[in-house]
Amino acid sequence: MIKINLLPVRLAKKKESIRRQLSITGLSLVLLFLILGVLYFSITRKIAEIKDSIAAEEKTIAQIDKEIGELKNIEAEKKVILDKVNIVKQLEVNKRRHLKIISDIAAAVPERLWIDSLKESGQTVVLIGFAAADDITADFMRRLEKNLVPWKVELEITQQVEKEKAKVAGFTIRLEWPK
Repeated sequence: MIKINLLPVRLAKKKESIRRQLSITGLSLVLLFLILGVLYFSITRKIAEIKDSIAAEEKTIAQIDKEIGELKNIEAEKKVILDKVNIVKQLEVNKRRHLKIISDIAAAVPERLWIDSLKESGQTVVLIGFAAADDITADFMRRLEKNLVPWKVELEITQQVEKEKAKVAGFTIRLEWPK
């Protein structure tokens, strides 16, 4: 019988199979690295774009914060100006009120009565003066009540005082604006 040696063919087929498997594995690895490289660069590019976008948004936020700060400063300045305008208006109203009070007091002053001082604090006016007699002081108070209708007129003190070698009636009258 004839014997055929098949070992080298099997060995050659086995080597060819191993070489093919190594080639496929190598190509698969190369392809895998290529895909991973593309994914890596794609992701890094997206990260860079997102970082650029974040930086741009932060610049925009900083600009908006600056504008908000300027608006707050303008609002604070506006409030200060409005407060000053209100103070000026109040001074104007008080000026008219003071002129009216002084005018009404002056209209109520009878002869032989003089006012030595007039002091105002808040809603109260204190008159200190002298009259030739107590009845002149009483007449002055009635005139004040007539001229200064909403005001409360009170005689605080009346006393005999010697002024320039003459006896006169010294008085203190309190005028209060009703609350």
